[in-house]
Amino acid sequence: MILAIGLEAAEITLIEKYVELGHLPAFARLIQDKSLVKALSPSSISSGSTWVSLITGTNPAKHGMGFSHRQLKTGSYDIVKKYAEETKAPFFWDLEEFKDKKVAILDVPATCLKPGINGKMIVGWGSESLNAPRSSWPKSLLHEMIDKHGDHPLNQWYQKIPTTVAEWTELESKILLGLERRSNMYEDLLISDDWDLFFASVAETHWAGHFFMHMIEPKHISYHESLAKQFESTILKVYQRCDALIEKLSSLKPEAHLLVFSNTGMGPNFSGRHHITPLLQAMGLFPPASESVLPVKRFSNSSIKKIEDFIGPENIEVIKKFIPERFWDRATRKMLNIGSRWRESKAFELPSDYTGCIRINLEGREPHGKVKMEEYRNICQSIKQTFLALTDEGGQKIVDEVLLIRDVYTGDHVDDLPDIAIVWSGQQSIGKIISPQYGSFSGALEDKRTGAHLPYGFIGYYGGTPMPSNDKKILVEDIAPTILKLLSIDIPGHMEGRPLIQKAIF
Repeated sequence: MILAIGLEAAEITLIEKYVELGHLPAFARLIQDKSLVKALSPSSISSGSTWVSLITGTNPAKHGMGFSHRQLKTGSYDIVKKYAEETKAPFFWDLEEFKDKKVAILDVPATCLKPGINGKMIVGWGSESLNAPRSSWPKSLLHEMIDKHGDHPLNQWYQKIPTTVAEWTELESKILLGLERRSNMYEDLLISDDWDLFFASVAETHWAGHFFMHMIEPKHISYHESLAKQFESTILKVYQRCDALIEKLSSLKPEAHLLVFSNTGMGPNFSGRHHITPLLQAMGLFPPASESVLPVKRFSNSSIKKIEDFIGPENIEVIKKFIPERFWDRATRKMLNIGSRWRESKAFELPSDYTGCIRINLEGREPHGKVKMEEYRNICQSIKQTFLALTDEGGQKIVDEVLLIRDVYTGDHVDDLPDIAIVWSGQQSIGKIISPQYGSFSGALEDKRTGAHLPYGFIGYYGGTPMPSNDKKILVEDIAPTILKLLSIDIPGHMEGRPLIQKAIF
């Protein structure tokens, strides 16, 4: 049996720190056995691509998912939400060989229901961000689990920023209660049958990292010492309960081969996205600021914040209960992109979470393309050089690397992705910046989440075989092929990942 536990957006450096302090015994064994390693993640494209790569074994140019919550619709200037059923590569459990395997697929993000699966499946019981309807197989399973163990306290939560100690305490309590209920549900389901694969995810690490990261990072602009003293242990508490969950499930099935992994890392949100459009304007690639009376002049996270502030997160939660989900998705994405002026540009900023994503307004691909293919490479290189040269006021580089996506990924759906991704150095909050060519720019990041996704996850295996050493390129795409190998299933040709364990167990 394979017991696969995915801790969503869990940070390996924090795990290593907490292990050194004696807090995480299950992870301590993985580290002691040299069986916990970093894995490169496509979160430089967007966190929305990470789980899809993990469960398909393919890169984003093959599965077509980038920042799926707010993704550019190829061939247009429209922002849409992409749903799990639009994934262009099959999930690994869709393979024909799984008809003979008894599997549990539980609360895995970025996926949708597979009716008739040989086993049990739950979609959306407690997901940080849902892009498929809440459902289960058998159909009654989700309701049975809610009746028995309770619903997730953060189901349909609109991620309001706490402003008082009481509100921070309430959020912490809901995250921990959700994890307790999840643990009880997984224990219940694990012992309900003899599984070939028990594949379950944990979302609470994601919530905790996004909202409590500044409590352990004094350099973050939202850090307040008095508040941090009360909540600096929140992330540790979540990780300890995840560690206890791993211990408990392993003890219930001691014969199981344990695979523990994360789709992406999580660190302080030191993004410089707010400087992208001003720099593109200075380069002459985006129209200068106008005096348009439209409420939103360009897409940005500040646009989202203004709408949220005007309506109010609590009111949004109430409204969403009475409006069909997909109608809400279409209407809000259209609202956010009013007055974007992308069609007038040569390059424009795309929605993203931490990295900066840029699209070239390419002739023949975009409906009002301004850049010919023969110009494309030169413009990409110019943007790359400009951003790599940026420094803060102290002369420190603020950009680690600039990825030209067509040089990094190949696949039939590469045009669904940004053309350029900017990976920030992540050393401190980015305020004033200096460009040797274009001068200085000032501004502050407007993002309610103080934690941000980092371009790596991790993979750990507890089954008597060490993982490959870190000098080899290990990817989150390797997780699906590794599971297939352990199940004695041939790796399909469309998968780019490689099995990290060579010995099958079936």
